[in-house]
Amino acid sequence: MKKIFFVINSLKNRSGSERVACILANKLVEELKYEVTIINRDADYGEVAYALNPQIQVKKISGSQYQFYKGIVSFIAQEKPDSVIVHNMGKLSLLCALIPNVKKLVTLEHVSFISRPKIVQIVSKIFYKRIDQVVTLTNRDKDYFNEFHGNVVVIPNFSPFPVANKVNRAKKQIVAIGRLTDQKNFVHLLEAWRKIFDQLPEWQLSIFGEGEQEALLNEYIQSNAIRNIHLKGATPDIKSVYEASSFFVMTSKYEGLPMVLIEAQSFGLPIVSYDCPNGPSDIIKDKVNGYLVEDQNIDQLADRILLLASSPLDLVKFSQNSLKNAENYQPEKILHLWSEQIFKG
Repeated sequence: MKKIFFVINSLKNRSGSERVACILANKLVEELKYEVTIINRDADYGEVAYALNPQIQVKKISGSQYQFYKGIVSFIAQEKPDSVIVHNMGKLSLLCALIPNVKKLVTLEHVSFISRPKIVQIVSKIFYKRIDQVVTLTNRDKDYFNEFHGNVVVIPNFSPFPVANKVNRAKKQIVAIGRLTDQKNFVHLLEAWRKIFDQLPEWQLSIFGEGEQEALLNEYIQSNAIRNIHLKGATPDIKSVYEASSFFVMTSKYEGLPMVLIEAQSFGLPIVSYDCPNGPSDIIKDKVNGYLVEDQNIDQLADRILLLASSPLDLVKFSQNSLKNAENYQPEKILHLWSEQIFKG
């Protein structure tokens, strides 16, 4: 039985990287019968934000970065895993690259290389010589790592939802989901909606999420008298949100591979998204399953939202193509890639 270690900063937060780590760990245990341990800084098994198979061991190593590092080194020396997978948000891989005597060290890059501070990019080109394999989520990110690493593969995240059998296309609901932060750039979505909402009186725009920009966004809505828009806060039932929506909009400044796009297409939602680095261009084929908008072009964003909301035939066609594309992100296909490209041998 293969022994696999994950290393991740947190398991307490309900964010994309934590969810991906937990889903992947569950699948490795349940489908491939691997032995999986997740090392993190802030959670014991009972404190983990997402459900984990009871066979998975959770190892909390708290304290400073140095204490975390020493704890990882000691634990790996004791347990001797076959592979260590680092769930990297930018810097954790640099720490783990220093761990001695790892049989196989792999980084899963949740955040695009180009979005990292320049000093992190420079140091990575040195430290990554100690890393055996790099897994990126997108082809564009793979191109960056190919410049200084010789073993880079693309394995996208998989959807936590099966492909929907039926899609209700009668509703007139546009949805966006994400933390209310500068990175998610919902101010641009509000600006775009302000330009067109009076042309779409039957349509509603709902934004789900919490974050430090909530007051700013509310102020923008009120000061510009924007109608038919709702800041809904966080929801524990994201499945029902997708099922009640007509199409999805994303305005992020940068991403790794946006889980919300993978999820949305599983429910047959067409997508309108900025072509930001990285991820949207891997998922969206322009005028096939949605619209790829020139990055940070608010006028074009408004135009594409209006165009799709005004085109019932395109909504149906794009929805059907979203369902087809969603098949590529189902767990069995992605797990096969992990088995063949990372764990084989």
